[in-house]
Amino acid sequence: MEQTVPQQSEIITTGGRLYHLGVRPEEVARSVFLVGDPARAQKVAARFETVEHEVRHREYVTLTGRCRGVAMTVVGTGIGTDNVEIALVELHAAHAIDLATGEARAGAAPLDLIRVGTSGGVQPDVAAGTLCIAEYAVGFDSTGPFYEAPAADAVVELLERGVQLLIDEAVSPESRFAGFLRAYAARASPEVHAALVRHAEDGGVPWASGVTVSAPGFFGASSRYVHGLDNTVPDIKGRLSDLRVGRRRVLNMEMESSLLFHLAGALGYRAGTICPAISQPGSHGAVVDYDAAIEAAIDAAVGAMLELAGAAG
Repeated sequence: MEQTVPQQSEIITTGGRLYHLGVRPEEVARSVFLVGDPARAQKVAARFETVEHEVRHREYVTLTGRCRGVAMTVVGTGIGTDNVEIALVELHAAHAIDLATGEARAGAAPLDLIRVGTSGGVQPDVAAGTLCIAEYAVGFDSTGPFYEAPAADAVVELLERGVQLLIDEAVSPESRFAGFLRAYAARASPEVHAALVRHAEDGGVPWASGVTVSAPGFFGASSRYVHGLDNTVPDIKGRLSDLRVGRRRVLNMEMESSLLFHLAGALGYRAGTICPAISQPGSHGAVVDYDAAIEAAIDAAVGAMLELAGAAG
């Protein structure tokens, strides 16, 4: 059956505000930080000289102000790719869609997006507190594959094949879910990745660049064992630590970057992620006191955003 494609974007608003974020288009900037923890949104906004808009709606918090003259927004999305999908699509709608008609707005400026999060380390030689800057992301979530987009390059295809082999080898043939788990990959914007690297270097803190894996859950999907539950993929973190695509290796695991890179690439937006590793493999739940690492990651992200906006110096 031939699919009928709607002629207008199906964006829901109420009282002129986007349904989930609760913002009006004029209340968000095109330079956007995404954080999972709403409290971290306040930490990012503390770098702004002014905050003109603060909107809290459902689990989302959005603050917009100016940093060295550049309009910036930070959105606390909550956890997971499904939350990021809603936030990113509504941010896109605010900038590029006429909410009254559902039509695309001509000449809409693309967004710059930087995620500042936390993550679990995968490599034993990457110390807790290291700023992990994603060049690529691998997603085990089911949100990304609902959006068609070509692979950004050959590395994306190699990552998808390599991760799939690891998973297929790890899952027992007798498992109910043998052959069920699949991964996709996406690339960070090279300009954003490079800017984050430059500003992490300038900050004089430990950093590393590589592949981030986005899990759809915090426990079993992120390789954590809990008594009473059997993980379909035993020691997924250890298996991922062995993956190599050229010089690239998996550095860390978190829960959002794959979808961010995938959708940003489809929309022609620039996106990147910087996430301190707050634990190491085998640490049995212990995490570093990560306040200093988070502050350093925010500093690098703000510096990179200013550079992308042409305001660094």
